[in-house]
Amino acid sequence: MVGALAPVAIFVGVSATVILTFFSFWGSVNRRATEKARGMEDLLDRGGVTMKPQEIVLTVLAADALLWIWIALALKPPLLVAAILVPVLSLAGAGVFYAWVHHRIAKRLEAFTSQLEMALRLIASGTRVGLALRQALTMVTEELPDPTRHEFLRVIGQTNIGVSVLDALDDLATRMPSNEMLMMARVVRIQSESGGDLAKVLDQLAATIRDRRQVRRKISALTAEGRMSALVLVVIPVALFAFIMVTQPQMAHAVLYTGLGHAVIFTVFALEALGFFWLSRILRVNV
Repeated sequence: MVGALAPVAIFVGVSATVILTFFSFWGSVNRRATEKARGMEDLLDRGGVTMKPQEIVLTVLAADALLWIWIALALKPPLLVAAILVPVLSLAGAGVFYAWVHHRIAKRLEAFTSQLEMALRLIASGTRVGLALRQALTMVTEELPDPTRHEFLRVIGQTNIGVSVLDALDDLATRMPSNEMLMMARVVRIQSESGGDLAKVLDQLAATIRDRRQVRRKISALTAEGRMSALVLVVIPVALFAFIMVTQPQMAHAVLYTGLGHAVIFTVFALEALGFFWLSRILRVNV
């Protein structure tokens, strides 16, 4: 009788241990998951992405699943390799998603920074004719397109619920992290505390932003040859592989359907990613 109850007792004990462990770590896991979700929401907000984090996670998982099914049917890898591909594709999908979001953030921030000079001149013109700072910010929302219009509308919306203009501009500098926006927020705050001609200060800041944009354009022109060389170096292995697949079917079959070929593909992709990352770091110039 005791021997018959032993497996049941073991199962109950293990289940109770697992449940207690889960609930003991649930608080920290839930807190970290909440922080990750908030961080993703901030990234999506900066990039102007309207999808919810849950929708994006499901989309990425569905794309990873479809890609895994295609690889399993087309290449027919061994069971161990197919199992390893599941976390690899998940990490790759997350990496591609984050790279896409950061690309959108960079483009949106670049557009905002390019429009900030005109925004400062509009604010300076408004304050010069006697408008309050909030009214001058309203002029920006009426004259400039997105993303500047959208961001300054959020500033005005925050002031409507009781937030000071200075704090709203600091929040804008956090959402759109650039040296130019940070300078604007600090200049307005310092001027409100020390006094002075705000219109003149904003005109000088606009001139500084214009000079910085000119320097960036010169740097882009000087590094154009290096960036094109990096692109060619990254594309050459892909083009060579496509040429081999067309002209050498036996070699392509060996690469696609053998363990050694899979190792070669993995190594090439890893070296390609490493080379792209290294070249992008070399060509990056901070102004």
